[in-house]
Amino acid sequence: MDYGQALAYLESPARFSPRLGLDRMQQLLEKLDHPERAFPSVLIGGTSGKGSSAKLIQAVLSRAGFRTGFLSKPHLQDYRERVTVDGRWIDKSDLTRIVAAMVPAAQEIAQGSLGHPTFFEMGAALAFHHFAERRVDVAVVEVGLGGRLDATNVLQPILCGLTPVGFDHTEILGDTLAQIAAEKAGILKPGVPVVLAPQPEEALAVIRQTACRRGVPLYGSEIWSLEPETSEWSGQTFALRKVPPPLGMVDLPLAEEFVYPHLALPLAGAHQGSNAAFALTALWLLQERGFAWEERQLRDAWQTLFWPGRMEILSRHPLLVIDGAHNPEKARALAEAVRALSQDRRWVLVLGVSREKDLRGVLQPFLPLEPTLIATQAQSERARPAEEVLAVGRSLGLEGEQALGVSAAVERAQVLAGADGLVLVTGSMYVAGEARDLFFPVTD
Repeated sequence: MDYGQALAYLESPARFSPRLGLDRMQQLLEKLDHPERAFPSVLIGGTSGKGSSAKLIQAVLSRAGFRTGFLSKPHLQDYRERVTVDGRWIDKSDLTRIVAAMVPAAQEIAQGSLGHPTFFEMGAALAFHHFAERRVDVAVVEVGLGGRLDATNVLQPILCGLTPVGFDHTEILGDTLAQIAAEKAGILKPGVPVVLAPQPEEALAVIRQTACRRGVPLYGSEIWSLEPETSEWSGQTFALRKVPPPLGMVDLPLAEEFVYPHLALPLAGAHQGSNAAFALTALWLLQERGFAWEERQLRDAWQTLFWPGRMEILSRHPLLVIDGAHNPEKARALAEAVRALSQDRRWVLVLGVSREKDLRGVLQPFLPLEPTLIATQAQSERARPAEEVLAVGRSLGLEGEQALGVSAAVERAQVLAGADGLVLVTGSMYVAGEARDLFFPVTD
């Protein structure tokens, strides 16, 4: 088996299985001698901001000298982005060897009633196997779909986290916030502390009930007040000041008015400041669990953070920015950042979404900004046709046109925006990744 064959096998199982549950994943890990038990883990779920929040945690732990595994999803350009140790992608040779070792186990399971392990289960098992081999001190793991039945929920973490819960994957998780929150809260483990981002009331009620039943202490990230200082497309600075915890949340052992001033983060948008508050809460709890870090390490890790595809600038004239926002909550945060930073630039929205996503919900936050729309589609079987994206955009009052490929869409948008304008490419990681390939292709 060579690398291409390994990657093809890894990506060949059904993306979603009609049979939900953890039984298949548990069988797979048992046949692999339970690599998930070889390291402590931090499990981060939610709807929006979980990837960035997890990355902020991982970066500080790595800078503090802990060998830190990181499982994220989806990838932007290369599958290996999903599985890293201290920021380094899994090597092609390691991926190939581990997948080859997993094949007999996966095929044996496929002969039974549960069917072949899914795309997500294979990916999680690959990551756990790699982390065990590399003897990581800790792994920061982003939950995939939902939580209760996600492949990552086989872990027994030392800390959990829930970023804001919103509407996504409603065809699987449910069409109310209460239903979705119940699935997300499925990662809560008895006695294991949870970091909780600000939540809609309906979701918060469900999470509180689950935490109460399982004896889980809740630490609200609102324990940090975000005080913006500077804000640019290339990043921001802010202070995080300790304040009393929200009602019903546990406090941190810090003096009131304790503050981290002038924190620098090369990620734009107020939502990233909120993600930083979430990550800082988690990092303080990890201090109590043997993962000590110093303030200078926190500052250095965040100031030098590399997290592509999140309001990332690809070129300057016109300003071309990509972001993987694919649900209404992410689109709302992105639109707010554009409003704050655009400075009345002429701007063009290049948008492509997957078929199962809420297209109207993604478009709605951008309507007051009156962009010119270039509808497009990624090279994916999941992509919604560009003509559908354009039709919905026009029905909402946007002027625009379509381009059948991301490359053509970006080229046309640059012309329309002009040298002093703004081009924002968003709607899915597939679209953002194809745009990034035009400027920074993966060569290894």
